[in-house]
Amino acid sequence: MPSKHARPTQDGDDDVSDFEEVPQAFDDNDGEWDDLDDDDDNDMDIFGSLVAAKMTKPAVKVKAKPTADTALDFMEEGESENDNDESFIAQENQAANRRKKKSGGFQSMGLSHPIFKAVINKGFKVPTPIQRKSIPIIMQGSDVVGMARTGSGKTAAFLIPMLERLKSHSAKVGARAIILSPSRELAMQTQKVAKELGKYTDLRSCILVGGDSLEDQFGQMASNPDILIATPGRLLHLVVEMELELKTVEYVVFDEADRLFEMGFSMQLHEILSRLPVSRQTLLFSATLPKLLVDFAKAGLQDPTLVRLDVDTKISKDLEMAFFSVKQIEKEAALLYLLRNAIKVPLASTLPAPEKTTASGKPKSKSKPPTDPPTHQTIVFASTKHHVEYISTLLSSAGYSVSHVYGSLDQAARVRQIADFRAGRTFVLVVTDVAARGIDIPVLGNVINYDFVPSAKVFIHRVGRTARAGRRGWAYSLVTPEEVPYLLDLQLFLARPLVLGGTKSQQPDYTSEVVVGGIPRDLLELDVEWVRQRLADDSNLEALQGVAKNGYKLYSKSRPNAAQESYARAKEVARAEGFAAVHPLFADLINTSSEKERVNLVNSISNFRPQETIFEVGQRGARKASAAFLVMKQRRQTVDKVIESRNASKKGVAASEDGESRVMEELGEEAGEEEIEVRGLLVYGS
Repeated sequence: MPSKHARPTQDGDDDVSDFEEVPQAFDDNDGEWDDLDDDDDNDMDIFGSLVAAKMTKPAVKVKAKPTADTALDFMEEGESENDNDESFIAQENQAANRRKKKSGGFQSMGLSHPIFKAVINKGFKVPTPIQRKSIPIIMQGSDVVGMARTGSGKTAAFLIPMLERLKSHSAKVGARAIILSPSRELAMQTQKVAKELGKYTDLRSCILVGGDSLEDQFGQMASNPDILIATPGRLLHLVVEMELELKTVEYVVFDEADRLFEMGFSMQLHEILSRLPVSRQTLLFSATLPKLLVDFAKAGLQDPTLVRLDVDTKISKDLEMAFFSVKQIEKEAALLYLLRNAIKVPLASTLPAPEKTTASGKPKSKSKPPTDPPTHQTIVFASTKHHVEYISTLLSSAGYSVSHVYGSLDQAARVRQIADFRAGRTFVLVVTDVAARGIDIPVLGNVINYDFVPSAKVFIHRVGRTARAGRRGWAYSLVTPEEVPYLLDLQLFLARPLVLGGTKSQQPDYTSEVVVGGIPRDLLELDVEWVRQRLADDSNLEALQGVAKNGYKLYSKSRPNAAQESYARAKEVARAEGFAAVHPLFADLINTSSEKERVNLVNSISNFRPQETIFEVGQRGARKASAAFLVMKQRRQTVDKVIESRNASKKGVAASEDGESRVMEELGEEAGEEEIEVRGLLVYGS
């Protein structure tokens, strides 16, 4: 009889066991076995669960060794007993995890050993708020609408319960889970995470996106995958071409659902939804929840549970933002200055030599990513693909290592460009908004908005690429005078105070305030001159700039308008003293107060807008007025009448609303419309 403290042993090869044994040591204080390899609370005590299960089972009589005559019956009975034992052990493990471990962690969610082991190996120690709240609800089988900011861990929130539900590969033909993504990059990222979390299962997944070979995708579908990760257009194409039945689908996820509708996939989504069985479980994850998405959720989800987080903090509290007022002709110089002086991105000549590769292009040695990622990796967002080509070429000529991605770029080139940036072979990634959703760049420290966004929600998704998982990050935005109304829309959306450069004596808080200021022109002069000289010497770069300018004109016509009030406020803000003053980030570079006054004076002169046109300069009071002056005088008289009539109509509307409110106060809220109208005409004449 072994002693109480004896270490249990197992005969035979260790690979026979379904579980991986962990070296343990006995603790005399509590009389239990403790793990030696890891002190983390997240580890699952498989051995302790097995021992507890054996000790709690009632004693059974030892059966006689079966003879050859009873061998068949014994095998059938043994298979049944093994199935029961595996089920019993799994239940005991999950119950032990819930009882023993701290609540709120992955242990308390009752995950099976293969999934839990993959979660720990992935590096997930503590679930994020969206994971902690949504995973238990999803595992109960309920439909869920998950709403949280970008970078909050929504991908793992739907992948972990999906893998837990599917468990293992099914021989039955037909996919059992579908994940729909708005872009190819997001689908590839989801596929990568799904493989990592399902590495200890035999579940099969495939990715179906546009740009890849249809023949290859036909072959992937022939392997009977359990999980389809796809873009809506390509999935519907294959469903029609291969006459696929989606009746076996149990689990459907609409990832970045608001973006799916913004990109025009509404018709495809409804078509796919109509082909799915009613008994499916449907999940919808998004950073925002527009009305169109609410209507879709009502039609496609059955009594869904809304998990809504980070409503007040739309942007990560670790994100610092700075806004710079620049002229259109200074934007290239401002970008170069930020990369060199604010972010300190190294030039390509200072980077280490690339790794040696084999004939197939793969590196000879597998090197792990750095544990302390560089803080100068930067994404630059531009408005059109023409800007992406122009800016990436300009930055490359300035000596930076640059990758670029836009919608119509070849799929293989897109994969290669993003892989170079992820691996640290390039430090700057120039993109359009195609990469603003769902692309997880783990070492990203900075975002630059070269062209300011017309939508506050798009801005949130752009800057959501940085300041993730508790790391600090910066978002720099260049704002031209024409883009100030969109900046004011963003300020109202974030509900943060607007701070103009030089108007605040104390150091501003970049995590809670919208801080606007200019870059001193003295600091930009060298970069402005370098860009001008470069364009003169390089005809190809000059041609790219011309195409980018034409593209921006079309983009300006197609972008939505800002709020009417923001246009009125923008004139006041642009005329304010601090709008073009030195930004607090660069205040230390201007040493003396007289130098600051000189810089502010130069900025105010550069932003001066005269009240007279060129036809009227020097003509007022003259005995002989020119024909051009008389034309402008007549024009002003006509326009002044239109302006006065509009102002009068606005005042009339305001007076009418004011009078109606006074009547409401006098008569009470229960007064009828006719009574209010009659009283208003009699008393206020409106």
